[in-house]
Amino acid sequence: MIGSMMNAGVTGVQNGYDMLNRSADQIAKLNVPAEQGGTEDYITPAVEQTLGELQVKASAKVVETASETLGTLIDIKV
Repeated sequence: MIGSMMNAGVTGVQNGYDMLNRSADQIAKLNVPAEQGGTEDYITPAVEQTLGELQVKASAKVVETASETLGTLIDIKV
């Protein structure tokens, strides 16, 4: 159970970082002409930056809680 919580948290952190990287790439392409792969949409990547940050923070809390729970269980067992 603790292992699956930890895995879910780590996966969430990775997904959050992926979202941050994708949206940062889109933001970087704002000055590139559309015919060269650029975009004019800055709102979506800006919102995704915030969502990615929130996902990383929430997932880090899951990892932290799983770690604390495991530590408590070890303390009780010993």
